Amino acid sequence: MDWPLGLRPLPRFAAPFRDETISSYLARLAAANRLDPAALRALLACSDRKDAVVPLVCLAAVTGMPHAALAHAMPQICTTAELAGLHIANRPRARDRWSFAACRRCTAGRPVTRWALHDDVVCSRHRRWISQDQEQPDLTAQPEILTAHRRHRRLIRRHGRDTVMRAFRDARHICLGWRLDGIPDDGYDHRMEIFHGPGWRDRDDDETQTSDAAAYPQAVALTRLLASPYWRERILGKGRLWPEEFEAEVRRTVAPGYIWGIYPRTRWRRDRDDPLLEWRYGIHRLESEPLPPGHPWNLPETIQPGSGDHPCLDHAATAA
Repeated sequence: MDWPLGLRPLPRFAAPFRDETISSYLARLAAANRLDPAALRALLACSDRKDAVVPLVCLAAVTGMPHAALAHAMPQICTTAELAGLHIANRPRARDRWSFAACRRCTAGRPVTRWALHDDVVCSRHRRWISQDQEQPDLTAQPEILTAHRRHRRLIRRHGRDTVMRAFRDARHICLGWRLDGIPDDGYDHRMEIFHGPGWRDRDDDETQTSDAAAYPQAVALTRLLASPYWRERILGKGRLWPEEFEAEVRRTVAPGYIWGIYPRTRWRRDRDDPLLEWRYGIHRLESEPLPPGHPWNLPETIQPGSGDHPCLDHAATAA
């Protein structure tokens, strides 16, 4: 691989974190060398565009890192040819809304943003909730969330990453719909009280991160049903719309107060059905009207070497 003319290693080296976004790494590298991040990116990309792709060879030139080591740390910036022969597995693709602030304790307080898989929501080592936001709620007093995370990982090992990813995506949407419709979730309320105290309902500030964490155990519980071939057959199969066996399992493991077929119309969604029922309609609709093969909804969440796509051309250049 040719060395880019005019580029040489910067005086101060900053090692990239695993799956760190290019914008995050350039910001840290520029700060270590007292440079403007935008100017550094423009130099490496030969473009003033904020979303300009930074070639691996140019980044290697200014860091002094071997190409293979840099590619393994940040495969999201690699071309298909650069990924060839690179032994990577279960590494996240660059996707919208999936660049998370890394655990601050793991990075010794350094601001690092990295690409994440859908289950990378808990730092098990430091018991912190991880998301797009810089706020990282402490989970030490939240054993249900930590247990749900272990169950989430077991589901992935059992059913496959992409199957569980799509099931979890749908489960989160369904559980949020239930909560907005006023269906009680005592577990959610209890976990929010642990985060904020008994008066959490009276708070005016945004509690997005703790709300997501508090809702996580129920979403994982529903994911188990949506990802399981056994339960999917009872949800989507022919015959009776909602077998009693499935309804009983939802009550036992997901929502104790759930009643199929008798869905209360509320001030939030007077013209809508149960989100779980709507999900069923949507899945059947996709069977007759499938999305195009390359639709983002169908893409895997991990990098697929040799697939022909260029990961960094999707979103890696524009993420923080």
